[in-house]
Amino acid sequence: MTRLLHHVLRPLAVTAAMLLPGLAAVPPAALAAEAAVTPKRAPEQDAGSFGLALDTSIDGVCRVPEDGPDLAGDLPVTDEKLEEGRPLVVLAIGSSSTQGYGAPRPEASYPFRLERDLARRYPESRIRVINAGVGGEIAADQLTRLDELLAENDPDLVIWQAGTNDALRAVDRARFTDQLREGLEMIRESGADALLMDLQLYPGAKDPGTYAAFVTLMHQVAEETHTPIYSRYALMTAWEEDRAHPTPDLLFTDRFHLNALGYACISRALAAAIAHTVDEDEAAPAGPGRVQTAATATAGAAAGAQRAASEPAR
Repeated sequence: MTRLLHHVLRPLAVTAAMLLPGLAAVPPAALAAEAAVTPKRAPEQDAGSFGLALDTSIDGVCRVPEDGPDLAGDLPVTDEKLEEGRPLVVLAIGSSSTQGYGAPRPEASYPFRLERDLARRYPESRIRVINAGVGGEIAADQLTRLDELLAENDPDLVIWQAGTNDALRAVDRARFTDQLREGLEMIRESGADALLMDLQLYPGAKDPGTYAAFVTLMHQVAEETHTPIYSRYALMTAWEEDRAHPTPDLLFTDRFHLNALGYACISRALAAAIAHTVDEDEAAPAGPGRVQTAATATAGAAAGAQRAASEPAR
């Protein structure tokens, strides 16, 4: 009987230990739901087959323009590496939506998907995307890890997903922007390109005004520091408002994190945006089909944020 209890209880203890760090990433409104629901692992399938199945599932589902959301900036190191067919190391740092909470398996997280999407676009380059996401972190936590991560991995591109937990915890805004500037300076001093990723759309935010303000803050810092920024907020808002082409549910059961489909859609759009940015010198001028121009990227996200601030949480 003792051995039987050991075999039953040990897996539960391991699961609890894995989930505890991620619980801090969840806002109060979603905490109970996330504590009660553990992401279910998909049936065993090799990574290649799983990736192909996910590729097929999002074809024609989430509308991603070929040039992606405008990053409003340059990625010179990334551009050089991909143009010359050299290896490219990408460091993805962030919280639970980088770590991949809500995905049924690691291969469904956005960093893993991004590696796959970029490899398809640049087959001559050996591309590696490192997932350095930790659930529950705010910008201050990520900043304390950044220097060591840069030294250990020597990345060519750092994608910094930030702001969501800071907004939900209503951290000091001036401190938040100072931390972003400090981190971006560290990334540049390391010789890597820096790319910010803003907040995901979260209609359930208890304080939509504060949430929207952090979207605007990130775009202001990006503009001030001449840092490219990938706006998940603007892209997900566009998907939600495109009534002519409804997008399937992209959220996990806690209605906060993304699901496998959501991560795949976000990654595909990000890969398209990076490709457009690094290939821009050789590309023809953008036509009327362009989603946003560099001049309007910040304004578009800010307008969406202001609109969200004026609406009640849903």
